[in-house]
Amino acid sequence: MLNKLLNKLTYKPDTIFLYSAGISDVGKKRDHNEDSYLIDERLGLFVVADGMGGHEAGEVASKLAIETILNHLKKLDITYKQLSSKGNNNSTMVISSLLQDAVEDANNQTHCYNLAKGLPEGKGMGTTLTGFLISSLNTSGKKQIYSFNVGDSRTYSFRKGHLKQLSTDHSHYQLWLETGKEGPAPKHNIIYKAIGPWKRVVAEQHTFSIHTNELFLLCSDGLSDMLSNKDIQEILKTHSKKTLKEIAQVLVDAANEAGGKDNITVILVKP
Repeated sequence: MLNKLLNKLTYKPDTIFLYSAGISDVGKKRDHNEDSYLIDERLGLFVVADGMGGHEAGEVASKLAIETILNHLKKLDITYKQLSSKGNNNSTMVISSLLQDAVEDANNQTHCYNLAKGLPEGKGMGTTLTGFLISSLNTSGKKQIYSFNVGDSRTYSFRKGHLKQLSTDHSHYQLWLETGKEGPAPKHNIIYKAIGPWKRVVAEQHTFSIHTNELFLLCSDGLSDMLSNKDIQEILKTHSKKTLKEIAQVLVDAANEAGGKDNITVILVKP
């Protein structure tokens, strides 16, 4: 029964344009993979989700969240086209609202699953999310990415040899850093925001212009916990001549060589 549900939730991405690549690996310490990812080049939507909740539950949460967001945004594809043809000046506000609605929809689906199991607020299965939508809905016609994240999965930009984190970690460790490092440092993997455990969630959102030869990296913390930003930057610089699929594999292999303590998921996008 569970396998049928998972197969139903699994989305097979369209790779006709081949400007992206993704890999998900179980790692060296876990016996199953709770990560999920989405590549939809036609829609310009890319998402990584890191499930939580133990065997089966985390995998269900990450797949359910991604599938809900995809279905939500696919229904609104005609809305994007209409806005684009009208040159809407409020496109950023409109897309931000649509992305938040999609995240809320994913949260409601997962949270209701937890409630049906009789679990209290803050408990049960859940997932982090990081992703972005590529769109040219602005007066200049230039493509931008509309990024969103919940939790500590990350989105990076790599440009001119430099790596920059675009997302914000919703972790107690990040709060500790931002508030002056008072007291002992919390563990890196304790997050205060996720899809599913709580009734309401607000995604962190940012808009960025896309530059020539810019590469975007989305990953679960199975990569960022094993490799420093400097390590990731060096790998991207050293292997820049390889295909995106090959670079993604190099990143996963490096995380496994560093310990592979968690599932590792990587998406690379070069619009």
